[in-house]
Amino acid sequence: MFEAFVLVCLMGTTNICHTLEDLEGPYKTEKQCVQRAYEIAVELPSYMPNFYALKYKCMVEEGKLKTKWQKSVKEVD
Repeated sequence: MFEAFVLVCLMGTTNICHTLEDLEGPYKTEKQCVQRAYEIAVELPSYMPNFYALKYKCMVEEGKLKTKWQKSVKEVD
């Protein structure tokens, strides 16, 4: 699973920046994550008009326990 992060900076400077973390993820594929990062960049002017998207990164989720809950069914003869 991938999580999207977008680095945004204040226009006219590269030393006033923030990292935005996507709230809709995580995503199953890196392609979906990249697509979401681009969506964030396109929507950025509506929410932060003086900032621009500089970079994005799709990171593999770490530190989270991944489990599959399955019931095992025993056949009785």
